[in-house]
This record gives sequence, C-alpha cells and structure tokens, in this order.
Amino acid sequence: MRAKLLSLGLVCIFVMVVMLTPTPVLADVCLVVYPDGATIYHYEAAEYYTVGPGNPLYDPLFDRGGEVLIDINTDEIALDVYEAPGLVGFVLDNENQGYFIAFPDYDLVVDGFSNTPTTYTNIILVFDTILPDGCVPVITVDGNPVLFDPGLGFYWPIGDLVVSTPTPTGGNFSDTVTHAISVSGCIGYRVYAFADDNFNLVRDGGECFTAFSHDLTVPAHDRTWGAVKSFFGE
Repeated sequence: MRAKLLSLGLVCIFVMVVMLTPTPVLADVCLVVYPDGATIYHYEAAEYYTVGPGNPLYDPLFDRGGEVLIDINTDEIALDVYEAPGLVGFVLDNENQGYFIAFPDYDLVVDGFSNTPTTYTNIILVFDTILPDGCVPVITVDGNPVLFDPGLGFYWPIGDLVVSTPTPTGGNFSDTVTHAISVSGCIGYRVYAFADDNFNLVRDGGECFTAFSHDLTVPAHDRTWGAVKSFFGE
C-alpha cells in the first residue's frame, strides 16, 4: 500500500509540474516579401558576398546581373534570396538590406515556406523607416488605408496564409499571396511581414526579409538627398 501511495504521489507531482511549467512561447514567423516584378537585392557584407564567372562557386543558373549571391556562413548559393522570381541583380549595402522597388504602386508578394504543411496566422504588413524623418505617407493595401499603432507604426492585417503546395524538388512546401500596395507623399520606406500569432502587434521573431521602396516621383530636396543615397547604398 505504501508503495502504491508513493507511486501515486509521484504521478501527481509530475502532473503538477507539467501543468505549472510555462508553455514555451513560439516566436512570430517573419515572411519573405518582394515585388511582383523586377527587383535588385541589397545585401550586407556580414551575411553574403557575390562571385562571378571563373569562381568555383559560380553557377550560371543563378547568375543575376553577372553575379551569384553566396551565403558567407556556408559558402553556398543563398537560395532564400532567390525566392523572388524578378530578381535581376545585387548591390552591397551595409545600411539597409532587402528587395528594392522604385515605384509608388506595385503588387507585393508575401512568400510562405515550410518544411511541413502549415498555416501562418494573422499576417501583418508593416511599413516603417519612412524617409525623410517626420514624413507622413499615404498608404493603402488593396485600396484600404492602413492602420497605425504607436509601437508598431503603419500596418495592415492580411489574414492567414496556408502553406501546403509541395515544391518541385519535394521535401518542403511553398505558397504566396499578393496584395496591391500604393504609397505616396514620402521619398521612401521599408515594408516587411510577420505572422502575429498572439494578435498583440509585437514582432518577437527573428530577422525579416524586407522590401524597400524609393518613389522616384517625389522630389528629393538637398537636405534629404544624403539620406536617400545612404538608403540605397549609393
């Protein structure tokens, strides 16, 4: 009887420990975003480098503008950057990395990728790093004026993304959604997307693949031109 009681007590303690142990909070997933069209990827020297013909790592299938982008940690082709079908080249830019757009109106692709079928919940598009400082842009997503949160900035929820389509090579899955973006009144901005699973408008995940836009129709005054050049790594 004593042994049975001891065993029962241990089971109860184990159940209490499991119940009281905090459930690990999963970080919000950041998603790849890029324009539905030609784009140049700005990369950081601490993450990537490029090689040309004659280098052992060069592969003509991944040549964009005469160069191939290589992951500095693995010395392998940076396939994640090549997710954008309209990728045409690379620019070294240690200040701002991402896919660059030069139009005020365009279609933005939100790209989901997973090793198993999954659903990314409550995806939020975020527009920040507005240039010049203090400029208030007019932003719409699919014709809808975006919202503003003091902590997050300009944003718009686009719902869930079901990722269940097998890739041609097998072993993983990929799906996308596309939304029409229109921004006016400011020289440039950054846009990224994350799955806000807990609906608190706080991104607590890792690094996001971002897109940057420079509206060529907005005049660049002398006092802002330096910021613009820095923004584009020129």
